[in-house]
Formats: sequence, C-alpha cells, structure tokens
Amino acid sequence: MKTNILFCILFCNLLLSGCIDESVCKVSDRKPLKEYHIALVLPLDAKGQSRWTSVINWALNSINQALVDQEQIIIKPEWYNENDSNIEQLFKNLANRDDVYAIIGPLYSRNAIIAAHQCAVTRKSLLPVLASSELMMREFSRQGFLWCLTENDISQCEILLTRASQKGAKSVSLFACNDNYGDTFMDWFAFQATELGLDIDNLVRYDKASLSEQMESLLRTQTDCIICIPSDTLDTRQMINCRNRVSNANPFLLFSDVAFLTEPDETLEGMEGIAQTHDPESGFNTAYKVHYGKELEFGCAHFYDAVLLTGLAVLDAHLTETTDINASLRRIVDGNGEDMNGCSEEAIYQIVKQMKRGVYPRLSGASGQLRFDRTVYTNVIHSVYCHWIIYNGKYLILEYNTSDGSRRTNAFAANWNWKATRMQNFSQESELKYPEQKGLYALIVASSSGWENYRHQADAYAFYQLLQENGLDDDHILLIAEDDIAFNSRNPQQGVVMVTQQGENVYDNICIDYNPSKFTFEGLKALLYGEGVGAFCSGNTDNLIVYWVGHGEPQGLKWLEKLVPVNVVAEMFSEMAKENRFRKLLFILETCYAGRVGECCKEIPGLLCLTAANGDETSKVSNHSEYLHTWLSNSFTDALFEQLLQNDSQSLYKLYNKVYNRTIGSHVSVYNAEYFDNLYNSSINEFIYTPH
Repeated sequence: MKTNILFCILFCNLLLSGCIDESVCKVSDRKPLKEYHIALVLPLDAKGQSRWTSVINWALNSINQALVDQEQIIIKPEWYNENDSNIEQLFKNLANRDDVYAIIGPLYSRNAIIAAHQCAVTRKSLLPVLASSELMMREFSRQGFLWCLTENDISQCEILLTRASQKGAKSVSLFACNDNYGDTFMDWFAFQATELGLDIDNLVRYDKASLSEQMESLLRTQTDCIICIPSDTLDTRQMINCRNRVSNANPFLLFSDVAFLTEPDETLEGMEGIAQTHDPESGFNTAYKVHYGKELEFGCAHFYDAVLLTGLAVLDAHLTETTDINASLRRIVDGNGEDMNGCSEEAIYQIVKQMKRGVYPRLSGASGQLRFDRTVYTNVIHSVYCHWIIYNGKYLILEYNTSDGSRRTNAFAANWNWKATRMQNFSQESELKYPEQKGLYALIVASSSGWENYRHQADAYAFYQLLQENGLDDDHILLIAEDDIAFNSRNPQQGVVMVTQQGENVYDNICIDYNPSKFTFEGLKALLYGEGVGAFCSGNTDNLIVYWVGHGEPQGLKWLEKLVPVNVVAEMFSEMAKENRFRKLLFILETCYAGRVGECCKEIPGLLCLTAANGDETSKVSNHSEYLHTWLSNSFTDALFEQLLQNDSQSLYKLYNKVYNRTIGSHVSVYNAEYFDNLYNSSINEFIYTPH
C-alpha cells in the first residue's frame, strides 16, 4: 500500500511538471519500463512551443499514466522543428528508423506531402493532423499508413461557400495560394459553387511575390465574396492589409483554416472564416481552460487526439506482440464496443483496461468521433467546423457545424442544393432533318505526354479499343498520342497500358497515326479539311465522333505545352460544317475548363459538345494505381465508358443524365443541343457502331 501511495504522489508531481520520467516507476515492486518512441514534427517557434508542446504533453501524460500503471510501458516523444531547412531528409531518417513507431505532424500541407512520400516507402504510421489536402488523400489513399485527423479540404470548401451564401453572397471569387493546400480549393470551388447556385466571378492563384497586386485588383471587382486560402499566417496578414488599403472595397472576405493560426490584433479586426475545431460536446474546451487557464487554440484538439490514437495503437501492438502500428490503428478506429470519449485520464484508464480484455470501444476524442472510412483509412469521416470572427482583438466562435448530415444546422442544410437541380434541360420539340447515315469516322486525341499524364493516353487507347470492338476499322480512326507510356522506363509491365486495376491491356493492337510532338494542331486541321497526303475525309452522310483528352486552361486546350485557343478549336469545326465534312459531329472533351470550348462551339450546325466540366471547373482523375504510382483514368471518362460498355441503345439525353450523376467533382455539360438534334430521340449508337 505504501509503495502504491508513493508511486501516485511522485506520478502526480511529474504530471504537474508537464513530462513523465520513467524513473518514477522504478520502485521496488516494478520492473523497468519498456519504451516506445514517437516523433513529433511541428513548427517550434516561440508561438509553436507554447501552443503545441503544452497540449501534447498533456495528452502524453494522460495516456502514459494508464500505460505505465497497467502495462509497464511508456511513450517517449522526440521533438523536431518543422521549419528546419532539410525537411525531406528529416522524414526520410524518421521513416527508416525501426525504433520510431509513428510520426505526428507536420502541420502544413506542403510538408505533409514530403512526409507522406518518405513514409510510404516503409509504411511508417504518419498522422499529419491538419494537413489533409485532397492531393495527398488521393495519392496516398489505400496505402494504409496515412492517418489524417481532419476531413479532406473538399468539405471545408463546401462549408466556406455555404457560409458565403448564408451571408447573402450571390457571386463569389476564389483567391488561393499556389501550392498543394490551394489545389483542393481550386479543383472543387467552381463545382461546389455551382451546386449552391452561386455565380463564379474569378478564380485566382497567387504567388507570394505578387500577392498584394493580385489581391487589390480582386478587391476592386464587383464580386460579393472572396474566399481566401492563404498559405500561412504571413499571407493572411498581407491579405487583410490589402483589404484595409482598398477603400470602398465591395467584397467581404472569408478565410480558410490556416488563417485561424494568426495571432489576433487590432489590424485583423472583423476578419472571419471557417476552421476545423474541437467537438463542443466532448468537454475538451472546458478541460483545457481549467488545465491552462486560457482559451483553446486552433489545432490543439486534433493533436491531442493524434497522441491518444498513437498511444492506444502502441498499447495494442504491445499486447498483440506486433510492430504493425497501422494494423493496431485500424483495430482501434473500427472498435464497436461502448461509446467512450478519451478526453480525461479516467476515461483513458478505462479504455486501456477494456483493450487489455480484447474489447475496443467506439472511440471519440477532443475533435469528435475518431471513425475512418474502412476502405482507405486516410481521413476521419466527419469533422467539426466553427465559424469564427476576430472581435475586440480575440477570436469569437459564432457557430459550430459538422459535415455529418444528421448534425448540420438547419441553416446549413437549407442552403444545400442537390446536384440534380443543376442538370440541363433540353427541348423535345425540334427534330432537324439529316440525310441517311452511311459512314462513321473517329478522331481520338491524347494531347499530353509523360508518365504523370498516363491516364490521358490510357483513356484514348480504351476509346480506340471500344470503337474497334464495335466494328470500326483503323482506316476510319485517326489516333493521335505521344506513345511514351507503354514502354516508359517507369512502367514495370512493358507494353501494357490499363485504365483499371488488373484491367485488360488497352495498348494491344493499337495503331497510332501521329505523335503531338511531331505533329501540329495546324496539321490536324489540314487533315480534317481534306488537304494533303493521308487526309482524313468524311462527308455529309458520315458521322464523326471526336474524343479529346488532355489538359485544358480557361484560355484553351493544351497541345503538349502549346496552348490552342478555345475559339481556334471551335473555328476548325465550324469550317468543317461549312464544307459539309460531317453529317453529325459528337465532340467529347475530357479536359479542365472544357466548357470554355463548348461555349465557343455554339451555333455550329450538326455539332454536339459533351464536356467533362463546365467553363470554370477542373476535371477530376479516377482509378489510382499504387503499383504504377499514377492515375489510370479520369472521372468523366470512367463514367462514360461504364455506359458505353453496356451496349445499350440509349438516347444521348439518357447518356448525359447517367454520366452527369456518375461523375464526381465536376458538372458534365452539353453545348449546342439546339443546333444538333432532339437528344431524347438521338442514339449514342450512331457514333460508336459502324452503320450496316
């Protein structure tokens, strides 16, 4: 009894000092502790030292108290500064150390990408907490080592736009940093704004050198709201300084979560935004105030939970005699026992006792439910968000929201417009007269090159295979592709190209006519106009299907690195129509901002343009291969193939309807239907099957 009392007194004294020393437990009836090391990589400037070390030490003390007392093990932290110059070498060293069981951090997305690349090699457990950019999630999902304690920033983008709508905005602009963090918002902003019925004015990617100039220009526009995505706190202050300099600025500003790291002062008065935060139902905020005598700061709840999860995973690995921390983390977040919140020493003590009996509770923490998607285990399923404003020099939280549909506020739910309400309507009255179809020709263009653009050529080859299987011979197909992926040095299966995991080789029996590097867009126009040797001819009794896949910008389509202006593409088809070089033309465009080309194709007789995205959106990738370390297809094309492979004689409207609802992240759009035909009566078959 005396030994236990002595142990408790010594232990409590150490808790007050903010750290645990294993010598505390080396008393007469206890054997030496077994140490498990974890690494913590965070910004350790003066502010970071105060913010992160305090809450992490609190979490470590709480978990270690239970681990030492019940299992004679202890978690030893190793601290590293995220601001060190050679961050890549740091993560490489940590990822290869067998005595480091997990890494918590870093804070910023740009560093999380570096960390993830190094940890992927050894499958070292990585908990980047707040760094949940969509790019990282997509690239490293399903690899089993990445554990983000926040949702993907797609949800944050949605909530920012919803908040703008609630504040009365009818039009919105995006001002995003030119880095990994900004990529997610740039990719999803236009799609989600359209879903919410908001007009899109400007999409601006800034770099630090020209931030002020670009920001002040945007502040002088008539847009209602600017969604600001700063790279760091310095950029945040610079944006606010711009707002303060521009008198009578029309737009109001809403900031993403990085801005919530900025120390408030009088110059930031009135700044507001959205941030992922603690769950107000967890009681963590009150406990933090009692523990430290101050308000809870941004990120603290998530770092507390990262330590909680890591500590319990170390316990599980110890109990099961394994070194696979990722497997232990999966068992913990999949727990189906009673609901338990780990925000107190007492609760953690009970959780540890249950785990020793082989029972895993449904765990929640300071940031909410610690539940992960069981297919990828990359991000928590739901996060809690707060709408904050700086008032009287302090952060004031106005409202909490969660991305869990059952817990959204009424105001939040009322502003959400379902995707179906954004679908286009077409006339069912007009039917244009066309001569009988006698032939079918196809032009397939993959306008990019390089292993990182694997998906473009893969989709082009798959389209070629589809047409050949439906009876179209090579004399009627013009295929343009760089042909640099099938035998690329990075391809472990030489001569094999796939659009799905374990799929068929779509490179088999491919006949490529031209490479973009050796053939110009002007040369393509000459072929389509029927000029020169090897001209690709069709006439007014022949249908023509054009499938173009590659990169696009608001100004036009990319032909490798050269930009082909949107009006030039449209003029090519307009000239073909004037010369009766097709009966009907179906132009399928799989690029970012494809709608810009579609807009220019209006009033061209006999042409229908079907695009992967509207004029303000990026198109999205699909089917990532961990084996090949690249994307195999695109979301729109993936959905399109799914329909075309059904051999269903469906109308073009039915095709549009199904592909629209199947495509994630962009709005599939149709252009020039009134100059084409009745989409409800026109069949897709006249563009993919050779007429008999």
